Amino acid sequence: MKLQNIRAMARKEAWHMLRDARGLAFMFLMPAMMLFIFGYAINLDIMNAPVGLLEESHDLASNELAARFASSHAFRVERHFHDRAELAASIQRGQVWGAIVVPSTYAHDLAQGHAVVQLILDGTDSNSARLVRNYVLAVVNQHALSLIDAQPPVTVEARTWFNETNESRYAIVPGVIVMVMAMVGALMTALTVAREMESGNLVMLRTTPLSRGEFLLGKLVPYFFVGMADVAGSVAAAVFIFDVPLRGSVFGLALVSALFLLVAMTQGVLISLVAGNQILASQMVQVSTFMPSFLLSGVVYAIANMPEALQYLTLIIPARYYVVVVKGIFLKGIGPVVLWTEVGALLAILSLLAFLLMRAARRLGLQ
Repeated sequence: MKLQNIRAMARKEAWHMLRDARGLAFMFLMPAMMLFIFGYAINLDIMNAPVGLLEESHDLASNELAARFASSHAFRVERHFHDRAELAASIQRGQVWGAIVVPSTYAHDLAQGHAVVQLILDGTDSNSARLVRNYVLAVVNQHALSLIDAQPPVTVEARTWFNETNESRYAIVPGVIVMVMAMVGALMTALTVAREMESGNLVMLRTTPLSRGEFLLGKLVPYFFVGMADVAGSVAAAVFIFDVPLRGSVFGLALVSALFLLVAMTQGVLISLVAGNQILASQMVQVSTFMPSFLLSGVVYAIANMPEALQYLTLIIPARYYVVVVKGIFLKGIGPVVLWTEVGALLAILSLLAFLLMRAARRLGLQ
């Protein structure tokens, strides 16, 4: 391959990209929109969850427990019910996510050393129901401990490393960067090559001395710099807007991001050669990059909790390895050398995609 040919192809693609104002705006606005939408929308913390209270006996003991829920930042006591019929109707209409029922015998049972409080949850959203249940248990347990005069025989002193405040955005926002780069990197290159195929420009390229490698590298170079600019913007937003700490090396993060971006871009070009047109290429990119990055990379759903067959399927998802490295650099402060298995997996996937791409590029008629 000749550097002069690659440079000429890259210059031509850069000028074409600069003249396409809408496409250029898309390349920079789409990552920002995805980062802000997913960064704020995906939240696994409970804050001001609407709940209701039914005190079947308004005595001092039940009022103290009710006050615990009213003062908790996790809950917002939306309703004080008078009977169970009103409670059921409120949950059916979706006015509250759950209801705490303090029975009429609560004070008597508490004095006897064993009291029961009922929790009724709206199970249509199982994840929210699980979170509300855990927070309710925490509030009740804290209240129960406050009623014990003596020190309990065993106490737990919890220490959460790397995320001391237990905020979900620390784990979600770095994962959103992964989804953004997987989607944008593949989509940019898929659309540009598919556009060349639709316009018939590839036929004219057969009369030039360009080789397959020179054509593909010249196509990728301008979009690589745009993708790295998107990475820089996403990392800056994560640190300065979402307050996610970046404890590791910025240089190490840039190197791994460049590697993952090359994987996504190579995948995008391969998709465009298979699809042949922009509409089908964009649809294939969404199915093969965004959805796996969101569902099968471990960003939101833990891979260990997936069925065993899906766990093996995630081994071919590049975003799975990039998620581990990005979270390690952001939150743990470790470098890519420590996570050499994930970096090696990305290199292996890039090599395989590059091999398949060169074979698929034969249809271009270039040598």
